[in-house]
Order: sequence, then C-alpha cells, then structure tokens
Amino acid sequence: MESGRDVTETEDPGRTINLRPFRRRPKAAPGEPPGERPPRSKPKHRRKKRKIAALGLAVLVLATSVSVVGSVFYATVDLPESLDDDLSQGSTVYYSDGTTVMGELAAEQRTSVDLDEIADDLENAVVAAEDANFYEHPGVDAKGVLRAIVNNVKGGDQQGASTLTQQYVGLVADIRGDGSYFRKAREAAMAMKMEEEFTKDEILNHYLNIVYFGRGAYGAEAAAQAFFGRSAAELSTSQSALLVAQIKSPDGPYDPRDPYGKGGNVEEATERWEYVLDQMVATGRLEQVKRDAITELPETLDPTNDPEGLGPEGFITNGFVLQELAAAGIGTEEVLRGGFEIVTTLDADLQELAVEQTGIREVAAEDENMAAALTALEPGTGRVLAYYGGENGAGLDLAADVGHRPGTSFNTVVLAAAVESGIDPWSPDLDGSSPRQFETYLDEHGEPIDLVNIGGAQDHEVSLADAVAQKLDTPVYDISEALGGNAIAQTAAGLGIDRMWDPHDVDEHGVAAEIDPGGNAEFHPDIGIGAYPITTLDAAVMHGTLAAVGTVAEPYFVDHVNGADGRLYKADPQVEEGAFDPGAAAEATAPMYSNTAEAGIFADPNDRGDFDVAVNASSTWHTGFSTGLSLAVWAGDEKKEGDGSSHEGTVAERIWWQVMQGRPDKYRWDPEQEAALLEEQQAKEEEAEAEQWPPEDEPVAPEESQDGTESEEEPGQATESPVTEESASPSEEETDLGWLGGGGD
Repeated sequence: MESGRDVTETEDPGRTINLRPFRRRPKAAPGEPPGERPPRSKPKHRRKKRKIAALGLAVLVLATSVSVVGSVFYATVDLPESLDDDLSQGSTVYYSDGTTVMGELAAEQRTSVDLDEIADDLENAVVAAEDANFYEHPGVDAKGVLRAIVNNVKGGDQQGASTLTQQYVGLVADIRGDGSYFRKAREAAMAMKMEEEFTKDEILNHYLNIVYFGRGAYGAEAAAQAFFGRSAAELSTSQSALLVAQIKSPDGPYDPRDPYGKGGNVEEATERWEYVLDQMVATGRLEQVKRDAITELPETLDPTNDPEGLGPEGFITNGFVLQELAAAGIGTEEVLRGGFEIVTTLDADLQELAVEQTGIREVAAEDENMAAALTALEPGTGRVLAYYGGENGAGLDLAADVGHRPGTSFNTVVLAAAVESGIDPWSPDLDGSSPRQFETYLDEHGEPIDLVNIGGAQDHEVSLADAVAQKLDTPVYDISEALGGNAIAQTAAGLGIDRMWDPHDVDEHGVAAEIDPGGNAEFHPDIGIGAYPITTLDAAVMHGTLAAVGTVAEPYFVDHVNGADGRLYKADPQVEEGAFDPGAAAEATAPMYSNTAEAGIFADPNDRGDFDVAVNASSTWHTGFSTGLSLAVWAGDEKKEGDGSSHEGTVAERIWWQVMQGRPDKYRWDPEQEAALLEEQQAKEEEAEAEQWPPEDEPVAPEESQDGTESEEEPGQATESPVTEESASPSEEETDLGWLGGGGD
C-alpha cells in the first residue's frame, strides 16, 4: 500500500474491493494554530445516536471476540479420558461357584450397573430434583443459568444451575472442587461435547453410577445397599426420593441416621425428601394420587450395627484374600481400585450351613463369656471350605489369631508321635487309673499334683490307642513324659500345626507367648494332654493331614482372580504328598473312627453306616473329618476354657455334628465312586506292569556269542539291554532310583 492515498485497494486476481477511507479531522484555516479551531456544534440527538452506535459496536466486537475465544476454548477442551466404568472400580469376592457374592473390596463402595438395573423411580427422582430440563438442553441449561444469576443477584440461595451432564463430567474430570469461572466454562464445554457423543439415557446411566449418595456409597447400586440393603432395581418410590435427597449434601443433614455425626436429622431429611417427591409430581414423573399416599419417611439401615460393613466373612474378604493377593504381587490398592473378580475356595452351601444353621453366631450373644470358632478345609489340597472367626470381620479372628487349649482332642498327635518312635499303640500295658501323679506334672511351687481323667474315668490296663479313644489323660501323659514334649511338638509341626502358645510363659497381662512347634523351643510333656493352645485353622490342617494319610497341604482361600484387563491369576497349592509318615497317620485315626461308632447321636440310626466320619473331642473342642472334609470347632468360655467334666453335650459337639449331618453329598463317602477309583488304580498298575521290560514272568533268553554258542552271565554282571535311551527313561510314576539301576535299599 502506498502512503498518502485516499483510497485503499485490496487487489485480488479477478476482482477489486474498494473500501472507504477513514474520515480525518478537518485542516486548520491559514494563520490559525492547529487544534484551536472551535468545534462545530452538534445536535444532542445526533450525539446520542452515535453513543448508542458506539455501544452497539463495542457489544458486537465483544460478542465476536467471545465467540472466537469460546470456539478456540471449546476446541481445546477434551472429554475426560475415563467414564465411570474405567474409574476406580471395587473388586468383587465370590464363593467357589464364581456367582455367589461374598463381599466387596473397594476404596469406595461403587458398582456400575446398567440403566435397566436401576428403578425407574430413582431415574425420575434424580431428573426431577437435579435437572428438570435434562431431556431438552444440549448439556448446558441456558434458562437455568439465567435463573440462577437472577436468584443470586437478588440474594437468594446460591444456585449453580449445573445440569446432570455438567455434574457428571465435573466428577469424572475431578474438577468439581474448583469454583472458578474457568472451571465452569471447562465443565460446560465438556458437557456439550458429551451430549454430542452419548444419548441422554447413557449420560443418566453414567451419572447414576458415580454420584455420591453418602455412607461411603458411590452410585445407585452401592447406595441402595448401604441405605436399604437391597439392589437399585428393587427401590420403591419413597426410597428413591430419599436417596436423591442425599445428593445435595451427602453425609449431611438429610441422612436421618446421621452415621458420621454431621447433623443429620429426621426433620430436615423429611423436608428434602418431600421436596423431591413434589418435584417428581411437578415435572410429570409421579402421579399426585400416588404422591399423596406416600406419607412416612422410609426406614433406613443402621450403619452403626456394623461400622466396617463386614460380617463373619470379613476375615476372608478383607483378611486372607488381601494377604494372599499381596503375596502374589497384587497390592491392596490395586485390588481396591482394579475391578477384580476374586473367586475363593469357600463352598457357599457349606458356609451357609456352618455359619447360619448351627447357631454358632448366637454362642457369644447368649453368653458374654462364651465364644466360638470354626474351620473346614479339603484334605489333600488345603482349600478352605468354611470359616468362622467371630461376628466382627474387622476384629480379632478367633479361628486364626487366637489359640485355644485343645485338651483331649490333641491326644491323636501323641498317638502319631508314639507310632513314629516305634511304640506299639495296641499293647495294653498302660495304667489308665485316675488320679495319678507324675514327676513332671507339678504345681507352681514345684510340687506333684494329681492328674485326673476327664469325668474321672478309669481303665487300669489299657493300650494307647484305647486311651486315646476313651480320652484318658493319665496314660497319654505317661507316654508324653516318656517321649518328651519336644518330640510331640515336632510331630504336631509335621502334621501341619504352625503356631502354639506356651502356657508356662505368660506375661503380666496373662498373655501366653507364641511358640513355633517346629522350632528349637522347649516343650513340657503336658503338650500331650492339650495344654498348649492352637487355632481351629491349624487343627483343621492337622486333621486334613490325617485324613489324607500323611499329605500335608497349606490352607488357602483364593482359587483364582480375573483381572479387569482379562488377566487370570490362579492359586498354586502347596501340597507335600507323604510329608508325614502314612503309617503313623493311619494308626492315629483308628480311635477316631471308633469314636464315631460309639457317638450314638445321629438323627437317623441308619447314619451309623456313614463310617467315613472320624471324630475326636474335649470339653471345648470337636475335631475330625469325613470324605473331602476336615472340620475343627471350638466353643468355650474364654476365661476358663470349660470345666473339663465331659466332652459330651458341649456346644462344640452340637455345632460339629450339625455340620457333619447336613453336609452336601460331595463330602460323603460314595462306595460306587470308591470302587471306580480302585478300578482306575488297578488299571494303572496293570498298565505299568505291562510296560516293564523285560516282563517279570518271562525268562531272559541267553545271548548267542559270535561263534554261535550261548554266553553265560558272570555272577553280578548285568546283561546289556537292547533298549533306546528314550525307552529307558522312567515313566512319571516310576521315579525310584533302583529302577534305573542306580541301586537302592
């Protein structure tokens, strides 16, 4: 452009656009100083028009600028990377069937569900109370914004006018705590973009899966469970309205139970609840007649009854499960937020039977000094099948963390130790009279004291096996003293008992020192009569080893885990076949089978034919096993551990037999299955025998020498075998070194 031209031209091939020049101030007259020329007067109406025009121009420029800036800003704002399905998702713990839910593990209580799994009334209530124009606006409600501005200017209650879509994207993007205008603009931009990509129902579904309702519950499903103990699909109109009432101030004045002491009360809860119901009517989402029939605030659960949200299964979900996954490299934080599906080893039917149908949960409730614990597991594998450590799953676990004196139920270990040491358990040369005194059975002053058999029973000439069956302490102690406490402790460790408590090492608070039976500690002979407390978990492991004839299996609770990304984690059972002497294990169980035959407490006399059940007991314990099931029950007075008068008619006995009598068929002996197993085993043995070379019943033909004569084998000289290296390899079942020609005993 050339300076000084009055006309500015924009040149473009094919066309020329002429623009008017800017109007300049008139030049001064000759001899008149510039700038001193008096201004010409203008009519007032012309000045007013020009002011209006200037204001309009300014508004236009501002609007244009805002539009341009807004467009740029809108283009730079992205939707949140994660919707509610990808956010922190709690993990679900299942029973062994993979479908029955045991519990949830989450940093926050939240479970995403589809919209068809949420009651229509809850959907209607949240739209009516939180965003009445939800189905009409494009993500931002212009009318609502203007209404909020007017209300705020007039000094009314602060109103944000955020739509459900804005609330949702703000929650997902984690910007709801920012009160700046920039946040509001960003939230609005994201809301409009979300409306372009998702349907209204999809947005509503996402919102209902993430919004916080209070009581630690995020989303409709978790809230329905936390407030009413039912699924979101089962909510009534009244319940739906009360849940929506919480959204405005979760854990605040609208929770009538006020579990967190935030000032909640029935009056304010009722007022907000009624507002939601009235809004449903006003927006056409509830008929007035039905509204008029809803007059009482719905009853909610009392969260203080179980402040941690855990019951008896809490020891498993929040204890053993997290421990085992942590050992596998899956940290607690990952579990709480990773959306895992965790399938445990617990049998839902057996757990229901053991915990809900035996009365074990009422033991402590009926007597404040009484308590109970139970563990059931699968012999040979270590799969824990049922478990009860107390009512508060976040408290002290009476089944794994607290030891209880086993008394005469421990004498099986003494029998096993005796067999290991070469003592004949069937020789009737023991003195079972009562009372008796022993050199090592002393009072606190070192003076001998009487040892009395339970119930004062007597048998002057008795074998160890019969003494165990009759629960006679005096002959069992006689053997314990002869073997020594350490030998019995080592046998207990070999059977799978990991922890004991030393009654001879008690601190000023009356707490006995924990002691490892497999370690180097010194054990008193009274270990043989059950003076050293053990847990029901260890007792179940021990009897599982006996049932599996010497196979020791570590107990475990997690079978497998499905990750949100499709990964599968599977348990690796720790099993040692034949780790304990099978002969000693078999001998130790013989008296337990005779105990069953003499019990005489079966509901059906024909049940006496159920001879796969083996049992042992004391005044506070009942232990034993059946096919595929090892069961240990303790129930006693924590202060005195029972009076020792009898092992019959006890609480532990009742619980144990109720489980055994009601156990599913898969834990019962099946003669047809047993015959099939024997047939299968026999077939394997015949197949292995047929594969032997040379056959044991066929003589080896002498080889011919090069000159045609038969060669004779020198004594001790092996004949060379014409087999390949591959065929000489032992099969999986033939791993004995003697078979390989390496010698053997």
